[in-house]
Amino acid sequence: MARILVIDDSRLACTAIRQALEKAGHEVTVANSAVKGLQIIEDLRPDCITSDVLMPGMDGRELLDSIRARGFRIPVVVITADIQETTRADCLRRGAHAVVGKPLKGQELFKAISSALTSAPDARVQSLTEDQLDALTEFVNVGVGRAAAALNDLVSHHVELSVPEVQVLALDGMAEALGGIANEPVSSVQMAFRGGLDGSAFLIFPQSSALKLVSLLTGDESPPEDLDSIRSGTLTEVGNILVNSVVGTLSNVLGRPLHYSLPVYAEEPVSGLLATQQAEERPLILLAKTRFVIHRMQIEGNLLLLFELKSFDSLLDAIDGATG
Repeated sequence: MARILVIDDSRLACTAIRQALEKAGHEVTVANSAVKGLQIIEDLRPDCITSDVLMPGMDGRELLDSIRARGFRIPVVVITADIQETTRADCLRRGAHAVVGKPLKGQELFKAISSALTSAPDARVQSLTEDQLDALTEFVNVGVGRAAAALNDLVSHHVELSVPEVQVLALDGMAEALGGIANEPVSSVQMAFRGGLDGSAFLIFPQSSALKLVSLLTGDESPPEDLDSIRSGTLTEVGNILVNSVVGTLSNVLGRPLHYSLPVYAEEPVSGLLATQQAEERPLILLAKTRFVIHRMQIEGNLLLLFELKSFDSLLDAIDGATG
């Protein structure tokens, strides 16, 4: 027997699905909206979820995105009257385990549920609660604020920050989470950290912004397109200062001593930088991303923090300890 959450705004559909699943021996909980469904997921942690696509307010696609962003590794079977192939492909891309068309055929539903339950990830994989997500976002925000202050001291211009985005995701979903910066040529500085938490931090600049920042710091008004050793050294030092500001703050707030690797400078797309991460078998990572802009100089960049799955338990314990 499995605990299954049925999410559908149609009372008729909920009743039909619930009766079919209960007849098969499952324990069924029903939610008539995606928002209520998310609340139940937080409390119940069901073994499987079924969801409609077309619902008022948050629809099924947005629900899939929210489930994935919050790190829940619960298989979702989408049940929908929209049987277009584009809809099916979109739902699968967003993380649905299977898509079943309406009107329901019992055997098709049971087959999809059975497959979803069989393929459910190991129970050791954890997710962030709302409180943990809020706390970690605030901790990252404090660290990024200190990094912005350090950058302000270097360039003597105001640095505007975006609110950090924190989410748990599979490595194969990284490109989607990073959006346009994933495959753009960038100048970056990477530093790995080990200790109470394991992961990597990346300071990333579009190459045009990197050139402007180097010009500002070195006094060279027209740097060449190919950054020489002096210029790459300048960005490496900037990365060293900013990454240490963020990761050092997290280390202090969470009470986890960390050791840093030497900063590594690179000029390649972020997807290439993450290739070594993807080569290792870690199904989940926690990504914290924030953007900063120096409007007066038309300089922008991104800071990424990646926490590895093997330190996930330690991270959650640290967050709970810091907020308890």
